[in-house]
Amino acid sequence: MVLRKLADRLVSTANTAASALFQGPEAAEKIRRLESMGFPAERARHALNATDGDVERAAELLLLGAEEQGGPASPAGGGAVDMTANSTLRLRQPPSSGEGANVARRNEEQMQRAIQGEPRAGPAAGGDAAQAGGGGAAGGGRGQRKKKAAAANAGGGKRAGNRPRATDGKGGVRSAATANAGRAAAARLLNPAAAATKPTLGQTHPHVKVPTKMSDKTKEEQIMRCANRLKPHVTAVDTLLTVLMGVRDRPGEERYRKIDRNNANYAAHVRDRPGAEDLLSAMNYRRIRSTIPGGEADELRLERHLADAGLLYLGISALEQARLSPEYLEAKRLRGFHAEMRRIGRMNGDALASAGMSESDASVRLGFLSRCPREPPEGRGAVVTVFLGEESERVPGGRVSRRFDGDDTLEDVLNWLGGCYGPELPDRLRGGEWRLCDLNRYPVSPIDVGGGRTRTLQYLGLFPSGRLGVRPSG
Repeated sequence: MVLRKLADRLVSTANTAASALFQGPEAAEKIRRLESMGFPAERARHALNATDGDVERAAELLLLGAEEQGGPASPAGGGAVDMTANSTLRLRQPPSSGEGANVARRNEEQMQRAIQGEPRAGPAAGGDAAQAGGGGAAGGGRGQRKKKAAAANAGGGKRAGNRPRATDGKGGVRSAATANAGRAAAARLLNPAAAATKPTLGQTHPHVKVPTKMSDKTKEEQIMRCANRLKPHVTAVDTLLTVLMGVRDRPGEERYRKIDRNNANYAAHVRDRPGAEDLLSAMNYRRIRSTIPGGEADELRLERHLADAGLLYLGISALEQARLSPEYLEAKRLRGFHAEMRRIGRMNGDALASAGMSESDASVRLGFLSRCPREPPEGRGAVVTVFLGEESERVPGGRVSRRFDGDDTLEDVLNWLGGCYGPELPDRLRGGEWRLCDLNRYPVSPIDVGGGRTRTLQYLGLFPSGRLGVRPSG
């Protein structure tokens, strides 16, 4: 058996070498590709001749020939497989010089029948004689078993409605996956790039719709969307409105048509706001980068011939409508409040001590501090901290701290704030224009300054620690 396999390999190698000599290196490469799938070199050469050198069609023909024999889709092992008219696969002996022509003719007939889709012929006479000579009793036993299996399959087909069923040559039923496994493997080997291709989003998620890019929308929709996104950003809306009105009214002035992106005010209030530069892009502004002595210029520029009066009118109208929106009005109110907090913070007593304080102002503040209780020593009482505006804003001079006892009242805290910032802050808190909020609670809750001035800090929940913030009313 070992010598027979070795002889088959030598014959296959010799046939491949002969193909390389007579048909060229391209044909030899095709034969080697088919051999790598497990097909014999001789059958591969005949399949290539029958398909005019098409490797994929040749592989399909070889697989169809293997399926008709009822064997595996692609042969395995070292020996060549003889797919003759006999239903039993066996290791083929190296053909002698006398029967080589008959083998080639028989293989050619099988290939032609597979191409034309004709049914396979019955067993050859030589094959029957060889099998009969090899053992008639065993052949008869196998014939009886095959007849019983065929009768059982016929009865099952009648019960199932005479549906055709693929068999594996041994009386069993082959599934569609088994029948097409070899063909799929050949397709993957012949075209690895197609097998490695990943499915697209449309194939994996057919009902998911990717939104259209902003640049692919119409100019009108771009302008309206950008103006809507800019509503909470007061400074950006006002700046862009000034720029567009300047381009409309004074088109010859370059300062409105050229914007330096590195400008500190533009970078702080406009550049990073959502929709700001998209709106300028919709107005035909183009970003230009250039190298200048000492640095790099980065600017947005609107060429005069690209200024469109219709787009300018639409952009100005959209920004004016944004200024009437509730988001813009609320943001503007908060902006004014934060400006007031920065002004109050500059009136902090510690900041005015170095710059100097008028006698009248000093006397008023001393009057507030005289009504405050004595500060407990370190380690006693509650530390009360007051922030002007949002804690994250870090208003200069907008944070003060002091220790109070638990039985001190909210009125004592207001007098202390009057001594730190002057009479304006406690007066506005008492009048309800501004609110004093407890930052230790979530959500932040305002304190009733008018009705709770006589309440103790412990009653209000500001002991042993209190964090208060000044916020706008409403």
